[in-house]
Amino acid sequence: MDVTNIEVSSVEILRTNSPKVVTQNTQQVTPELVSEVIRQYYYRTPAVADDEELILAWAGSQKREQTKRKYYHFGQKLLDWVRNEGIPDLRLLQQPKLLEFIASWGEVSPYTKSNQILMLRSLWSYGSGENVGYFLRNIASTINYDNFSELPKAERYLEDWEMAKLAQAAKQLGGKHWLVFSLLFYSGMRVGEVGRVTVPGDEPLKPKEDYPGLYWHNFQWQFDPTPEDRQRGYYTIKFRGKGGKYREIGLDHQTSSQFKKYRGMASDKMPVFPNMSPDPKKRGLPLSDRAIKRLIQDISEVAKIEFSCHWLRHSHATRAVDSKSIFEVQDQLGHRKSDTTKGYVRPKKDAGTGTVLPRF
Repeated sequence: MDVTNIEVSSVEILRTNSPKVVTQNTQQVTPELVSEVIRQYYYRTPAVADDEELILAWAGSQKREQTKRKYYHFGQKLLDWVRNEGIPDLRLLQQPKLLEFIASWGEVSPYTKSNQILMLRSLWSYGSGENVGYFLRNIASTINYDNFSELPKAERYLEDWEMAKLAQAAKQLGGKHWLVFSLLFYSGMRVGEVGRVTVPGDEPLKPKEDYPGLYWHNFQWQFDPTPEDRQRGYYTIKFRGKGGKYREIGLDHQTSSQFKKYRGMASDKMPVFPNMSPDPKKRGLPLSDRAIKRLIQDISEVAKIEFSCHWLRHSHATRAVDSKSIFEVQDQLGHRKSDTTKGYVRPKKDAGTGTVLPRF
């Protein structure tokens, strides 16, 4: 083949198309956008309009009044932190920010941390539920935590050496620290029965009272004289207990004498532990349960022993059953069933019941 006779047609060189520039959607994520996405997903609007309504609805969904108050105040704590971070709406939060919020709590007891993480998970679970539809997804569900609230009640107990160390720390701090510590342990009362407890009311900044706290009219002196001491006696304390029911308990002679000396000339209308806050709305009222817990936390930090107010109650029960019947301890603690009281008592680790059996 004669290659010289081949005709080559002219070839048109086509330009390559310039690459398409993929533009990223720069639409800003806003609470309104999140609401619209949720509305399209659920074919309806969310059941609450904003963060404040969510917190109120979430707290109000709890059964007990104390739990409602606890959840409401935790929700306000979260909102305050979020606003200080410059975030206008909870729906704009991502999980890393939630972890920052947890880190902002600082050094708290593992039980406090566990309970607060449980509340955080509960809030997002509630808000992302189909019947509420406020959050697009539950970003708190994968936050890990140690569920200390599931610790068996009988294990929430303080050994004798721990109690001695805590008592020493309470005496070292003095004042209300030692008095509150003594009252909680020797009476077996709940912290919500000693401190004033309030829950959110129907109107903003107007809380509804749940437990009023202790006043001296709650204390009645009962003379129990002996030939050696004609002034010997003890206090009985009548107060509003769990479930709103009033009950009356006795306080041992030594602690009663301590409180009688502390009372001095205070009238029946005076609170046992008055609030000395500069806020005129709080000054003169009984200390709140949160303030009582802070006093106990001070003792914990000085003694370097982790415990809570309720641990004193468990420790009271375990020691009391050595000399009192389970029914007497049940009455002192205000339990409806003796099985509840039994759950508070830690079995003794000793040589066992075989020590009282006959030998063969």
